[in-house]
Amino acid sequence: MNWKIVEISELKGYVVEWSEPGNYLLSRRNVIYRSPDLKPPFERIAEFPAPFWRKLASVPRLGQRLIRFSSNVVMPAGKNEIFVSFDREIGVIRDGVLRKLSGLKRPCRILRSGAATDADGRIYFGEYFGNPDKEAANIYRYAPGDDTVEVVHTFAPGEIRHVHGIYRDRFDGSLVCLTGDAPGECRMLRTRDGFATIEPIGEGDESWRAVSAVFAPAAIYYGTDAEYRTNTIYRLDRSTGNRLELGSVSGTVFYSLSFGRGKFFATTAENAPSQVENVAALWCVSENDQLIALASYPKDRWHTTLFGFGTIFLPHTDSPLTRLLFSIYASAGDSKTFELLPD
Repeated sequence: MNWKIVEISELKGYVVEWSEPGNYLLSRRNVIYRSPDLKPPFERIAEFPAPFWRKLASVPRLGQRLIRFSSNVVMPAGKNEIFVSFDREIGVIRDGVLRKLSGLKRPCRILRSGAATDADGRIYFGEYFGNPDKEAANIYRYAPGDDTVEVVHTFAPGEIRHVHGIYRDRFDGSLVCLTGDAPGECRMLRTRDGFATIEPIGEGDESWRAVSAVFAPAAIYYGTDAEYRTNTIYRLDRSTGNRLELGSVSGTVFYSLSFGRGKFFATTAENAPSQVENVAALWCVSENDQLIALASYPKDRWHTTLFGFGTIFLPHTDSPLTRLLFSIYASAGDSKTFELLPD
């Protein structure tokens, strides 16, 4: 299939955080919005509390990027709540008010789309923080209606650096946890009982270093977040456990999702040793497992460490997508949102 990319001008400055038919959640700095169809005006539903100076500093786009003044996870929690990760804090929107949740052992981020809901509606997420001393790292659970989170698993000191993400495999109901970063810390793990027990899917080197995964009936697809080896898209067969390399990509893969019969992967411009080209790019694995480059956006001229990696944000979802939208960050087209359409 051929594709075309169209800018959605009404979404400039917004990020589509959650996408399902008839229910889109968007963010703009520390404000959360809802829309049934992505046509403005959007319903403003809550604002994550922040000091006045941070709000003021975030008004210019570069200021927003410098202080990382943006949401990381925005997703439904049960029927009447919305779970939000903003900077290094978490909260829940309940009755139109955003309340910060307690229970974190330390301030930490959740990587974008890196929280998952189990069959009972509880949300799981792991700690993402620098952790240079390899301290213990936790996985948390939030039950809708609570005001706190609880630790459900702790990786021992030195076991991993941090959790990249937790994802629900809707084909078998399990939760899959991805960790990094050093070779011995790169793991893909599965739990079927809320992290009371964990079983390895694969581990051991940077070929298992991943930030996200896409699930299909016969296989798991993922792209690597490798720093020192060529980044690759893999197909992991469910029945045999065999991995097939589908091809190499231009940079580290952060975000991925399924749309129609394709699997889509966004690579990041972070100028790592493994980086082939310093661009944020969108890739597709077709129905017959062919890897196709769809678009690339060169990293902008602003400093990577200060103003962010160049990347492509993909929305979070638990439902089959009817539209594929993506937002550009710190690359050509920064703060713009596009839609991928059949050509």
